[in-house]
Amino acid sequence: MQTIPIPAFRRTAETFAAGAKTLEQKYFVSPEVFAQEQEKIFSKKWVLVGHQSQIAKGGDYFVQEVAGESLIVLRDKDGRVRSFYNVCRHRGTRLRGDQNGHLSAIQCPYHAWTYGLDGRLIGAPHMDDVE
Repeated sequence: MQTIPIPAFRRTAETFAAGAKTLEQKYFVSPEVFAQEQEKIFSKKWVLVGHQSQIAKGGDYFVQEVAGESLIVLRDKDGRVRSFYNVCRHRGTRLRGDQNGHLSAIQCPYHAWTYGLDGRLIGAPHMDDVE
């Protein structure tokens, strides 16, 4: 292990402390600043939401909120990591209320629309009756 000589450490610490600047408190607690960050940063850029170990096997998933949107992050049967909005495209019902688990398909609790782990609609009651 490499160590820093004390005189060199002191010079570095004193230099940083003397010139250190930080943001004002309002930038850490302001709802307006947070709303701007959600809109301009978190909803438009890649954001780390978890670790691959949370979805080790096909069918494993977890739910995470990013920029005010609930997302399902999962590993599909082919081992690919995927993420979808946690809402049914039929009526906007939240698909998963729990935080994590394992599943073979995603089914809406409202009208039972069912999605594959690749996001495709694979079934809906009475769809055979629709022309």
